[in-house]
Amino acid sequence: MKQFLTEMLGNPSGINKFLNLQYLSSKGEEHYFSVTFDESSMNPRGFVQGGMITAALDQASSMAFIGNNNGTAAPLSTDLHTLFHRSLAVGEANITVKFIKIGRQIATMEARIFDDNDKLVATLMHTAVNFAIPKQED
Repeated sequence: MKQFLTEMLGNPSGINKFLNLQYLSSKGEEHYFSVTFDESSMNPRGFVQGGMITAALDQASSMAFIGNNNGTAAPLSTDLHTLFHRSLAVGEANITVKFIKIGRQIATMEARIFDDNDKLVATLMHTAVNFAIPKQED
């Protein structure tokens, strides 16, 4: 998983580039990422907009799932439920992803984002259908 995610996020594109999503490490069923929010992510109060936080948690949990399957399967989200605990300032934050259950058809993951003081900002429960990624021919 580490090698796959390091390579995949080493030259990010799309949402991974926008969020500057970086894979840090894994320990057992927990996977650690960092994300950087810039001023384009701000809400009118000057904090990171809640949808941006949800997008980062969705993407980190999806990347952990894809990495766990070495790129052969991806989550097709059926439910994202975000609980917000406090505001998040623009800048770097850390994400922890934990697999709750990965079955043959359905996966459930929990992702948590922490501010630079290691305080919990939001929790995402992510449920998805396991979707086999078709092999691409060169």
